[in-house]
Amino acid sequence: MNKYVRCLRNETYFRGDAAENFTPDLLVGEVYRVLPVSHTEEEHHFIRVIDRSGVGYLYPRDYFEMLTEEELLASPAAITVYMSLRDKVELRTQADRQSEQLQKSVSMSHIVREWVEEHLDLASQ
Repeated sequence: MNKYVRCLRNETYFRGDAAENFTPDLLVGEVYRVLPVSHTEEEHHFIRVIDRSGVGYLYPRDYFEMLTEEELLASPAAITVYMSLRDKVELRTQADRQSEQLQKSVSMSHIVREWVEEHLDLASQ
């Protein structure tokens, strides 16, 4: 079974100019999947998480709090979808057409939800 953690801290180990120009791959409050670690890594209080880079890296264990299955299922997660300007224009046009056909306002968020369901393979609850 997969384990998940919530990020509590994201300080960097860099000093000077490198720290000022560094964008952390951990966001405080975000949930990350935990990967197995070696015995030595565990002894040194590290955990390996898949961060925003998509790769599993070692981080200090105290940067995170473990989440239970109940906490993971308690509230729906938010997702961010990036789409091209062309897609945005097409969705706005589609929303306008549906509004005219139905003779009532169709929200852009409704159209975007339909678009996400069509284009992304998301697990259903």
